[in-house]
Amino acid sequence: MRNHIFIDYFFLCTLLFFSCQSNNSKPIEAIKQKETVTVPSTRTEPESPMARFENEIQNFEKLDQENGLVKNGILFTGSSSIRMWSTLKKDMGDLPVLNRGFGGSTIPDVLHFMGRYLFQHEPQVIVFYCGENDIASGATPETVFASFQTFVKIIETKLPETKILYISMKPSIARWNIWDKYQAGEKLIKKYIEGKPKIEYMDSSFSMLEKNGEVKKDIFIEDGLHMNAKGYEGWTAQILPILRKMYEPRTTGK
Repeated sequence: MRNHIFIDYFFLCTLLFFSCQSNNSKPIEAIKQKETVTVPSTRTEPESPMARFENEIQNFEKLDQENGLVKNGILFTGSSSIRMWSTLKKDMGDLPVLNRGFGGSTIPDVLHFMGRYLFQHEPQVIVFYCGENDIASGATPETVFASFQTFVKIIETKLPETKILYISMKPSIARWNIWDKYQAGEKLIKKYIEGKPKIEYMDSSFSMLEKNGEVKKDIFIEDGLHMNAKGYEGWTAQILPILRKMYEPRTTGK
């Protein structure tokens, strides 16, 4: 009985072998093809760090399409201290201002996106606040200074008539431990600006530090980093007189 089963099994194997040979080995090829099928990977490339700003930049583009370009005005840009300035238009009175700040940005982020939201407005003055997040993320004061130089050189090339009001990196409760690094960066930037007639320097610490040199506690919201209304009042008192000297109203057609 066992011999009979063995013979039947051997017969079936032999039959299958010759069947495959007579059909140009299609079953074998099919098996090979099946073995070499690759499953598409579900892994994705890491998202660019700057991709997190895409929604905000697209919103700027949408606003420009809906409202038109505000040319020859004063464009505020930089990180969250600009973005969160909700009373900017009111605080600047009759000056034509446009808020184009996006929270969490560093100077390289501004450099990356400025072609999409800044140049086309051809601002007469750019109010620039950025660099604080750079150092908080590990950049050295020298790196921030180099990034600021790049920003200035791009503006000088693309918008040679545009002036810049630079707001220094601010002291805060949350980042008081790196205030010395901010000061080191500001020392380099301030010296650089002294040789630039189209750039004005505003020391933000003037309205944010107590007489004893400690940071004021009542000018911040709960996070100890972003300013409240009182904080912006201090900035307004500093910025407004500077902008009134820098900005020159122009009649249509000139």
